[in-house]
Amino acid sequence: MSFLRDALAIARFHIVLIATLGTLTFGWLMTGRYAVAAAGLCALDWFLVNLFNRLTDLKEDLQNGVPGTERVARGRRLLAWVGGVLLVGSFTASALVHPWLLPFRVLVQALGFAYNYPLIPMPPGWSRRRFKEVYAWKNMSSALIFIVTCFGYPLAWSGRAPRLGWPGTALLALFFFLFELSYEIFYDLRDLPGDREAGVPTFPVVHGVPTSMRIIDGLLLASATVIAVGVGLGWLGLREGLMVVAPLVQWLVYRPRVHRGLGASDGIFLTHLGSAELGLYLVGTAVWLHVGLPANVFLRATRS
Repeated sequence: MSFLRDALAIARFHIVLIATLGTLTFGWLMTGRYAVAAAGLCALDWFLVNLFNRLTDLKEDLQNGVPGTERVARGRRLLAWVGGVLLVGSFTASALVHPWLLPFRVLVQALGFAYNYPLIPMPPGWSRRRFKEVYAWKNMSSALIFIVTCFGYPLAWSGRAPRLGWPGTALLALFFFLFELSYEIFYDLRDLPGDREAGVPTFPVVHGVPTSMRIIDGLLLASATVIAVGVGLGWLGLREGLMVVAPLVQWLVYRPRVHRGLGASDGIFLTHLGSAELGLYLVGTAVWLHVGLPANVFLRATRS
C-alpha cells in the first residue's frame, strides 16, 4: 500500500485524472463524441509532464513533505530513462497513427519542459530560467497545458469544427482557463513554505495569503461570469451553463481549508472534487439524453 500510494503521488494521479476527464467532457461538448483516444494521450502527456516535474522539484517537494519524494530521489536516473522512452516512443506512434495530434502533443511537452528546465532567456540579463521561476508564468503555463489537452486534443482527434460553434468553444475554454488558474494558486498556498525557501515567485510568496485568496475569488467569479455571458448571448446553452456550479463549490470548499491551515492532502482533495464533478456531469448528461430529454436549451449558435 505504501508503494501504491507513493506511485500515485509520483505520477500525480489526481492531476492526470482531472485532465483526462476534462478532455472527455469538453471533447464531448465540442464534438458530440467521447474522445477516448485523445483522453488516453492526455493522460500519458500529463503523466510525463508531472514525472519530469517531480525529477526537477526534489528540494521543494522534500520541504513541503510531498509523498513519494524519497522514492523519486532514490530512482531518479531510472525514472528519467522511463520518461524519455515513453516520450520518444509515443511521439513516434502518434506521428504514424494520428499525425494531426502530434503538433499539440509537442506543444504540451515543450511547455512542460520550459516549466521544469531552464530553457527560456529572461530579462534582466537574459539568463535562462524555468517558467516556474517566472512570476505569473508558473501558473499560466500549467493552465495553458490544460487548455491544449482538454480542447486541442479532442478537436484535432475529431478533425472537425466544433458543433458548439467557435464563439461558444472560446468562451468555454476561457471559463476553464480561469477556473484552472484558481487551482494553481490554491496549490501555491499549500506549497508556500517550500516555494519561499526555494525562491519561487508565486502569488502567495510575492503578495501574501490574503491577497492570493482575493485573486482566487476573482478568478472564480470571472469564470462563472464567462459562463453566464455565454448563456445570455446564446453561444452556450443550459448544458454548458450547469458548469457555473463548479466555481461556487470550489469557493465554498477552499476558503475554510485555507483558514484552518493547508496540508499536503488538501490540494489532492480539491482536485478529486473537480474530477467527481466532471464524472457526475458526464454520467448525468448521458442519462439525460438516454431518457429522451432535450439535448440543450437556450443554445442558438449550434452546428447540430
